[in-house]
Amino acid sequence: MKSLKFAFLLAAASILTGCAHPVMISPKLDQIALPADAKPKSQAKVAYFIPADLLAQEVVTPGGGGDKVTSYPYRDLETSFYKMLSNVFDGAIKVKSADDREAMAAKGISYLITPTITVSSDSSSAFTWPPTDYTVNLQCEIKDKNGKLVDTRKATGNGQATFSEFKADVGLSGKRAAEAAMLKMQNELLDAQLPALN
Repeated sequence: MKSLKFAFLLAAASILTGCAHPVMISPKLDQIALPADAKPKSQAKVAYFIPADLLAQEVVTPGGGGDKVTSYPYRDLETSFYKMLSNVFDGAIKVKSADDREAMAAKGISYLITPTITVSSDSSSAFTWPPTDYTVNLQCEIKDKNGKLVDTRKATGNGQATFSEFKADVGLSGKRAAEAAMLKMQNELLDAQLPALN
């Protein structure tokens, strides 16, 4: 009975507003971890850079019932991205500029990693707006301390959530997709075996 009532309220809200609904797609940090059999982490230290305009970027994607959802992919994923980099490398810091060579040299940074994140969503429901399917695409451009491109790695995470699950967390499919993308990128960067640069 409660499930039917919740579905009715979501459908009614969708019909009345017809707007885009906000969802948060930040994955649980304790899930962004190295497995016991993971390859050894790199001894290199890395910096990452995300421009302020991307952190503030709102993205609109399809939801269910003809509605849409909004998210802030860079803002929501930044903390888990930092955690993932810390798992793979000996150290990770955030820099305010991709051209701040002096600051990176002072911290012993070997590589600058710049992420590109795109998301998409969909829903199998005609009555409720939270997305049942979500996709997070993560690309990492890796440059050495002199600005030379040394590698590019890509990972795609897919997440699904059923009605009984997302009624308690409307962004659940997005969180699952983000977690999957981070763990796949973690493996990609471990496989790259980037050495520390003097």
